[in-house]
Amino acid sequence: MSARATTLCVLFAALTFNVQAKETVTVSGSTSVSHVVEVLAETFSSNKKDTFIAVQGVGSSAGIAAVKKNAADIGMSSRYLKPAEINPDITTVTIAHDGIALVVNKNNPVTDLNKEQVSKIYHGEITNWKEVGGPDLKMAVVSRENASGSRFSFEDYMGLTQQIAGQTVSDINPHVLVVNTNGTVKSLVSRNVHSIGYISLGSIDDSVKALSFEGVQPTMSNLESGKYKISRPFIMLYKEKTIEDNAKAFIDFVISPKGQDLIHQRGYLSAVQ
Repeated sequence: MSARATTLCVLFAALTFNVQAKETVTVSGSTSVSHVVEVLAETFSSNKKDTFIAVQGVGSSAGIAAVKKNAADIGMSSRYLKPAEINPDITTVTIAHDGIALVVNKNNPVTDLNKEQVSKIYHGEITNWKEVGGPDLKMAVVSRENASGSRFSFEDYMGLTQQIAGQTVSDINPHVLVVNTNGTVKSLVSRNVHSIGYISLGSIDDSVKALSFEGVQPTMSNLESGKYKISRPFIMLYKEKTIEDNAKAFIDFVISPKGQDLIHQRGYLSAVQ
């Protein structure tokens, strides 16, 4: 073997060793929670070089199921667990609180909606912006997928569910456009003046216009004071008996003063005061 080939083999072996030497912690679940957890993971790993935090945004329901099936070390949920999901060997930790904001295109003159109006919009009873003080334009209503914690919390608060055979199911208009992430909602709303959707309060940026709800603006201070009512928890969950030390260390970091400060900086309400 030539000297050059030998050198390449040594370098490849070194790189492979470095990757394998890192312990991977898999964190799976809510796409809303994943945005802030990715930042926390990057900060944690920069100080703990032997651990890689793999964050997967797949939805709250999928994250809860992944922990139960031992497919993830830590789950993320942007809603409280349903009775059927609660298990004695699952531990939950609330890491933050978030609001859900209604968003429209920046060229839409509407600034505020109330609960009755939102309910009628998502039930398909209000279909034109002129019915809520806006222009004579047909509405394009956007929601999240069934596994989304954002959708569960939004529909629960707005009364957009019904009971069938003892089960709580969605009762929104079947013609509502369903998408998978906060980012997709923002992208659609930013490009379509007809649109209305809802996203995580921490995901608001200048690409869309956030509406006041019942006369209250969706801001961190209004969420913290309780004036803004559309809220939900950010939760991590894990199996207490089987969690590895590095995974537990990451959770401890998230609820530490430094982790909570990072959460607040990203536009969410700290859970640990």
